[in-house]
Amino acid sequence: MNHIDESAPAARLNAFLATDPRDVGCERAMELLHVYVDVVADGGSQERFAGVVAHLRACGPCSEEFDGLLDAVSEGWGGPGVPRDR
Repeated sequence: MNHIDESAPAARLNAFLATDPRDVGCERAMELLHVYVDVVADGGSQERFAGVVAHLRACGPCSEEFDGLLDAVSEGWGGPGVPRDR
């Protein structure tokens, strides 16, 4: 008898249904990411970037890209391989 794991399709469906409708997707998030990083680094209002914020909450790779860019523009970054001052 075959044991079919139905949890994987159910998990994918649940993730899809839980997607924030404001999520702009990877392509659009990457187009706006450098602007959003500058706004965050400067302490500006993130209101206009709700779709990017929603996407970064849901997408690990894009969120990692954001974190890396933010580290790069933040004070105390010493360059590649040099840890930030904390």
